[in-house]
Amino acid sequence: MPKTKERESDKSTKTSAKTSAKTSAKSSARASVKATAKSDRTPEAKVSAKVPKTNGSARVTTNASARATTSGSTQVAAKLALTKPASAKLAVVRTAPAKIEYKCPFNKDELLKWRQVLLSRRSEISSDIAGLEKDAMEAEDGHTTPNHIAERGSDADLQDVSLGIAGEEKDIIWQIDRALRKIDKASPMPFGLCEYTKAAISRNRLQLIPWTPLSIEGATHMEQNHLVVEDLLADE
Repeated sequence: MPKTKERESDKSTKTSAKTSAKTSAKSSARASVKATAKSDRTPEAKVSAKVPKTNGSARVTTNASARATTSGSTQVAAKLALTKPASAKLAVVRTAPAKIEYKCPFNKDELLKWRQVLLSRRSEISSDIAGLEKDAMEAEDGHTTPNHIAERGSDADLQDVSLGIAGEEKDIIWQIDRALRKIDKASPMPFGLCEYTKAAISRNRLQLIPWTPLSIEGATHMEQNHLVVEDLLADE
């Protein structure tokens, strides 16, 4: 009987030990699970959990780079737009007005004859100028000794007249040289054309004044408007 009681007490002791061991194991397991769950709920765990998600930062970086690229391209486009007008201005080419070509009313043989006429008249007028200037110089030097005051006055008047005629003759020489350039180079326009009307001058007028740059119509316009020949001449 005593042995049986000892065995039952040993069994009950072992059973209670096993039960307490299981209970303690279950409680420790539950405590570890709760501790893990609590640790997952802490702010650090939340932050660490969110860190792997890099989609937001990637989007921010991509948007920033895209904005920088867009702003850079916009600035470049703006600069190009500002430089386009300058290049357009440089591309503009200003063309000079077309030069009008006038036809001479005379052929080559006729021009040669007119050239000889002009040269002959030039030589005659040059001799006249030399004589007039010589007379004016002699009157000024007192080579003539007038005995009366009236004669002295007449000599002074003669000197003025001589010098005035010599000046007019020099103007004719200038017009003759200009007419010769028209024959030789057709500059500023062919010989025989009126520089006012651009029409042909009549032969009768050229025979009287072969160096004239104006037709009767041009000369009439000059006189009516109180102009001089130089006002109606073409630019050389």
